[in-house]
Amino acid sequence: MGLASLYVPFLLLKARKFALLYSLGSLFLVSSFSMLWGPVNHLKHLFSVSRLPFTLSYFGTMIGTLYFALAMQSTPLTVVCAFAQIVALFWYISSYIPGGQTGLKFFTKVFSSVVTKTVTRTLPV
Repeated sequence: MGLASLYVPFLLLKARKFALLYSLGSLFLVSSFSMLWGPVNHLKHLFSVSRLPFTLSYFGTMIGTLYFALAMQSTPLTVVCAFAQIVALFWYISSYIPGGQTGLKFFTKVFSSVVTKTVTRTLPV
């Protein structure tokens, strides 16, 4: 955790560079699954009906991140796409852990209920 905290200024000051490096690392992660399972089997698995929402969201956010970082050079849009890419990657990894998606849904419900209770108590709306 100590070494990872050294990248916080890099993330804040050079968000586009971080997004490019993160996208490259994410591509390597997905490629490693392809090397483990075989490229054809992994592509069939990624484009199966159950995985198609993940595949479209993940690769869509990766392409969006790269487009906004390289072509448009827009830092705010790059950060938005990079955050969406992080969420999609977390979803991908948790789906391979037995009970991962059930746990993710449970913790999402718990988090949203805590946030809702806190906001309703704090804000007089």
